[in-house]
Amino acid sequence: MSKISLIATDLDGTLLDSAGKISERNSKTIKEAISSGIGFTLCTGRMFRSALPFAVQLGVKLPIICYNGAMLKRPDGETLWHKPLDLGLAKELLSIFRERGVYVQAYAGDVLYVRNSDVNAYKEYTKMFGVTGEVIGDELFNPQSAPTKLLGITARDEEAEELVPYISERFGDRIYVTRSNSNFVEMMDSSVNKAKGLAKLAEIMNVPMSEVMALGDGENDVDMTSVAGVGVAMSNGAEKIKKAASYVAPTNDENGVSWAIERFALKTQPASSEME
Repeated sequence: MSKISLIATDLDGTLLDSAGKISERNSKTIKEAISSGIGFTLCTGRMFRSALPFAVQLGVKLPIICYNGAMLKRPDGETLWHKPLDLGLAKELLSIFRERGVYVQAYAGDVLYVRNSDVNAYKEYTKMFGVTGEVIGDELFNPQSAPTKLLGITARDEEAEELVPYISERFGDRIYVTRSNSNFVEMMDSSVNKAKGLAKLAEIMNVPMSEVMALGDGENDVDMTSVAGVGVAMSNGAEKIKKAASYVAPTNDENGVSWAIERFALKTQPASSEME
């Protein structure tokens, strides 16, 4: 196995426990990796300002890969890469959610835009991710600038399962659509995904992908764990990522990130104890 020079981890369901916190053990292990000279960053579907507090907590200096790879931005605010959706395409997508009566929100300029704040989907989202949105009513469906990402939140997981292939078939290679949480339908430009965002960062750092470790739990993490030299899925993750990953770690509530870093990056634990 090659040495690990760069580690990228998803946040929700991976680095964060069920309470949305970074455990003491995960934090300690990550800081040990950074101190040893290993690059470390976050690779998340979250918006930049929602991911930034965790980067600051861990002492991350590398660019954060956010919006599922649609933006690479340094913790100091410098944007290295940004690929928003085509404006016309975004309007087509928004009309689908409006017609179906499915909650949808948009992100532009690292601002969250919502139609109405008095709905459960929005209230639960703000509680989970620690951000509030700007309420713009029906203007949501007629954006004036290209959004970085659209996020649909369905009432049932089954509805999200149906929407992803429907949107994918209707728009083809014009869009990248995936699920993060079981009822989250995430839509970005077709040139965007976490794997491509991670590859851009690795290129900037002059690190071969064989020396990259990627960790995740959701369907939107499958691409990055597949292209990394070491791809690690959490035991609590979706079946798709557990099948695609090189290794399956303990759950996010059992310090799965620390488990992987100790074995494959720091090598302070024997690899013979790997979970298969």
